[in-house]
Amino acid sequence: MTNGIDYIHLETHNWGKTVKFWQAMGFELELDLGTSGRVVHPDGGASIFIEEVGPDRAPEMRLHLDASEKGTPASPVEVSKDWHPSHWGTELLETKDVDGRVVMVQWKGEEGQ
Repeated sequence: MTNGIDYIHLETHNWGKTVKFWQAMGFELELDLGTSGRVVHPDGGASIFIEEVGPDRAPEMRLHLDASEKGTPASPVEVSKDWHPSHWGTELLETKDVDGRVVMVQWKGEEGQ
């Protein structure tokens, strides 16, 4: 069903400080959109997409898995939102693990595979 972790979506109350933290951990800023963007490690692995959110909500963290096929996972996976388009041109399936944490599955389509 998946090819592993594509990226981690990390919300924060302070974009600048969070980027500096990850840079101190060896990551490099690859995409800077002002209050969101992506850091990557020069040795590879999953990237981290960081997004600043307002003080009125608690920052969340979600794993985004790379889908090897567009299907529905079996139990005990709970599908909380069926496949739907993202604003960046992929499709997403929102699931929850057994403890209620959100795990997104991202389908890039046939051309993205």
